[in-house]
Amino acid sequence: MDIYKEFTIEAAHLLPNVPDGHKCKRLHGHSFRIEVHVGGDVDPELGWVMDFALLKNSFKPVNS
Repeated sequence: MDIYKEFTIEAAHLLPNVPDGHKCKRLHGHSFRIEVHVGGDVDPELGWVMDFALLKNSFKPVNS
């Protein structure tokens, strides 16, 4: 079985070496949608592949 959790993150940057007037010279942002997939056998006792809270907490170090 495959489960997934979707995360949305925002990031900003600028490109200081492009010519004046270029739209990327000023600070601007991008949005990203990330899906983290986990696959495995369903635990017969718990009835799931993985606790979604554990999946969410596992992503925290990447999203800080």
